[in-house]
Amino acid sequence: MKMIVISSDSKGGEMYRHIIERNVEDLALGSSILGIAVLIKPELPLFVIKVRYRERESKNKLGELARLEHKSGNVRVVLEDEIDLGDALKTLWSTYGRDKVEQSGRTEIVVKGADPDSLRELKIRKERVSVSEKVNELVNRVIPEGFRVRHAMKEGDLLTVIAAEDPIPEDWKRMAADLAVDV
Repeated sequence: MKMIVISSDSKGGEMYRHIIERNVEDLALGSSILGIAVLIKPELPLFVIKVRYRERESKNKLGELARLEHKSGNVRVVLEDEIDLGDALKTLWSTYGRDKVEQSGRTEIVVKGADPDSLRELKIRKERVSVSEKVNELVNRVIPEGFRVRHAMKEGDLLTVIAAEDPIPEDWKRMAADLAVDV
């Protein structure tokens, strides 16, 4: 994920870079977000965030979401996307017990004594994960408090949100439109 933060306050810009990185990690969006661009002008006050992301196909079975490797009576589950980790762990723990399920990496789980065919068919959630909902949550988490006036634009895989304390003039919308998101 590439991120650009442009700010008239360099220390504030670096703090926001850190805040955004932590929230991307917390929401497990790292592999779904292609790029983020942020423009911060505290003197106006103006905050613009643009997020380019990849929506996911609806996959709910473990065999659709991961590569399964059977070895020595254990099954190693390697998830394609870390966004599925929480749901996969919850389902595996409730099905096999915590003592037989071990997380060995950000996207890797080892299930002791499991049948690979049963694991392939195991549904880890009832509803599909909506990356766009998680991206909206990310944006709402990082917009500064007090910036209650917002203008959002969505074009395909790009979400742009302009936030300010007062009504947003047209030139700020143009400024936001000109902000490029690198991928």
